[in-house]
Amino acid sequence: MSEERRFRVYENAGPPPPNPGRKKKWGDLPLETIGVGGLIELPMTGMEAAEKVAAVRSYAWRSSKKLGKKFSVRVTDYGIGIWRVQ
Repeated sequence: MSEERRFRVYENAGPPPPNPGRKKKWGDLPLETIGVGGLIELPMTGMEAAEKVAAVRSYAWRSSKKLGKKFSVRVTDYGIGIWRVQ
């Protein structure tokens, strides 16, 4: 039995649109604006915090390399806290 396949062919479609890189899920965090001892708190439930803390830590680490600043990321009673430590 033959399966019917459907597809489209376009002539002169041009190159694909540019890929802007990795998705920046935490890119709206103002890490560059907080001073030493400052805190950014991300309110969420304990279960959400446990699931997302690794991703936030990774983002903070990558940002620390670009900004020349150091951050500490911890799960708190209110969600996730990001402290600027240096």
